[in-house]
Amino acid sequence: MKFYEYQEKLNRIQELAQKKATGAPKELALRMNMSERTLFRFIQNIKEQGIPMEYCRKTNTYYINN
Repeated sequence: MKFYEYQEKLNRIQELAQKKATGAPKELALRMNMSERTLFRFIQNIKEQGIPMEYCRKTNTYYINN
């Protein structure tokens, strides 16, 4: 994966999380055309950047906890 593609996917995941519209990990991975494991690495990378991303089991979505 090229750097700009990687950044685009990171940005898209963050945008969806800000809107609380990611869906469950399996759904998001399919939407982003990646495996769930790769998705979890992307989310870990986002968290390492200091962005407080969390998952809500009640609504089945990731969100940015401000």
